[in-house]
Amino acid sequence: MSAKANKKKSSPQPQIRNAADFRTIYVNFAQTAASPMDISLGVGEAGPTNTGTVEVEMKARLVMAPVQAKVMLGMFFQVIQQYEKQFGKIAIPDAVAAQLMAPVPGISAWEGADPTEGE
Repeated sequence: MSAKANKKKSSPQPQIRNAADFRTIYVNFAQTAASPMDISLGVGEAGPTNTGTVEVEMKARLVMAPVQAKVMLGMFFQVIQQYEKQFGKIAIPDAVAAQLMAPVPGISAWEGADPTEGE
């Protein structure tokens, strides 16, 4: 057995615990940004105002190494595939899709694409 395979076998599973200030938040808005060292995901809740505009209350920002962002992309891809298999295809309204800056898996030509390919 190679040293790499042996190391994988002996790696302990992480023990996950919630921090004292852990909370679950609902989000329906996200912004992304990148620098050479990290990628960030800002999340918030968008809703209408009395003036007919939309206001976004930013709730949190996740900042991570690009490799971790790519791991999370794969995790989201897998869970969405599982969700659609169980509950049916998630339809993204054309107006929302038109606002996206880049093609994403599950929309038009990217249908069925695996975002983790090419590693």
